[in-house]
Amino acid sequence: MMQLRLVCNSPHSFYNPWLSGEPVDETLVSSSGKILLLDRLLPGLFGRGHKVLIFSQFKTSLDILEDYARDLRGWKLCRIDGSVSQVERRDQIQRFNEDPECKLFLLSTRAGGQGINLTSADTVILFDSDWNPQQDLQAQDRAHRIGQTRPVVVFRLATKGTVEEKLLLDADAKRRLEKIVIKKGGLTQKANNSASSEDPLKDLLLKDGETYNYSGGDDILSEEDLDILCDRSDAAYARASQGLGNAKLFKVIETKASGLMKDLEMQ
Repeated sequence: MMQLRLVCNSPHSFYNPWLSGEPVDETLVSSSGKILLLDRLLPGLFGRGHKVLIFSQFKTSLDILEDYARDLRGWKLCRIDGSVSQVERRDQIQRFNEDPECKLFLLSTRAGGQGINLTSADTVILFDSDWNPQQDLQAQDRAHRIGQTRPVVVFRLATKGTVEEKLLLDADAKRRLEKIVIKKGGLTQKANNSASSEDPLKDLLLKDGETYNYSGGDDILSEEDLDILCDRSDAAYARASQGLGNAKLFKVIETKASGLMKDLEMQ
């Protein structure tokens, strides 16, 4: 199961030629659908002045993302995983929050889930999801803490028709159980309706935000798509709350009513 999850991130999770000193090349990007998407999304976010946190469950995926961002694209970045000491963690957090040129922070979901305040970032990308949905929520909160003055947008990357669909189904079941317990059964009917959906991934990605369903084409993301995904204006949030945020290659599936924190769940 863990190997199947790694396949969804990149085939180089199993064979990474750059660990032996080979120069990083574009096959790192072209072999992974998720990195192809990041390669269009991140420059658009950086160009608009946003700082980004990327979370992954796997150290191997963080290694690949670091090779991509630092060696292939030349971006300045920070990184925290379970092997990083407390002193180095504090230094990196301070550097990221204070250095305007450092716009990317790579974190393992569990190592970066507690005791970290990264309010200089206003964008969170979940490169892969945790079986426990609370872990993802805690990761998102690294940017959405006291001191945050801007809306925080969350992108969740998932590969359709793979083990990630099962993972999201299980995580959603846990979220529904939690809500049913808290609200004393008030969501039982809604949960039953969701379980009978013909396309559960559409429903799962996610009930807290907008779902963009990519239909393919020559461009991974067009400039029009980027403008919509990166728009943080009050008018954009008003359109999103009414389900009017459609781009040419995307379809808005579901929209949260309102709120400062908006999830943009990308399939």
